[in-house]
Amino acid sequence: MRVTLPILACVLCAGIILVTDSNKDGFLVGNAVAQWLPPSLWAGITNLGSVYGTFCLIATMVAWRPRWAATLLLTVPFGSLYTFGIKKWVAMPRPAAICAPETFHVIDATLLEHSFPSGHTLTAFVAAGTVVFCSRRRLAWLALSVAMLVAFSRIAVGAHWPLDLLAGAAGGWATAAIGCALSARWRFWENVHGQRALAGIALVCVPIFFFEDTQYPRGAWMQHLLCVTCLLGAFYALWRPAVSRTPDTRAEPQ
Repeated sequence: MRVTLPILACVLCAGIILVTDSNKDGFLVGNAVAQWLPPSLWAGITNLGSVYGTFCLIATMVAWRPRWAATLLLTVPFGSLYTFGIKKWVAMPRPAAICAPETFHVIDATLLEHSFPSGHTLTAFVAAGTVVFCSRRRLAWLALSVAMLVAFSRIAVGAHWPLDLLAGAAGGWATAAIGCALSARWRFWENVHGQRALAGIALVCVPIFFFEDTQYPRGAWMQHLLCVTCLLGAFYALWRPAVSRTPDTRAEPQ
């Protein structure tokens, strides 16, 4: 139920949007509401949903929750296949290609093509699902809240339709379930060498993300913050790799 119920909820919401033909209206309303907050905030939140940004966030906890980073890595092929496969097949135009410029607000990059599904939303919900499936319940609502905020930021910056977000959330949740099941079987993250390898991968990702052009320069503050926290977390994991793994011993999600 933890896997299927959220996916069914996304499908139901998508069905309502399609029946009521409210995809464009939902975007315009959400985009307008988002302008109550500064653009740099939304740009930073949307950078949090980039692939390297999300991994840097999760890898910050590699010394204490190595399974999170391991699960995230194991989801990469499945998430990439889902996102880029559908984007190439559907080729849905983005809001900036359809809506008049004066009707909505764009933050930084003006994107025109390959809207469906939202890759940032998928990545955020992969991370949220990883936390939900691989740790204790008290963290679930925090992880889901951050993922939903990242998803909404894609409307706030003028990059995605509501349907894109729902497809990304459903795909990300399913992908996280697959990754969690794999990390329950391949438990390399439990030994010292596996933990050091994960910390080493995190250290490689830091400079890549630091210099990456995310297309949202007003959100560079989030890039720098995540790089610093990931760097500290990775170095700490290398310094003290052997810790208790009892919070991360859940089996695959039901």
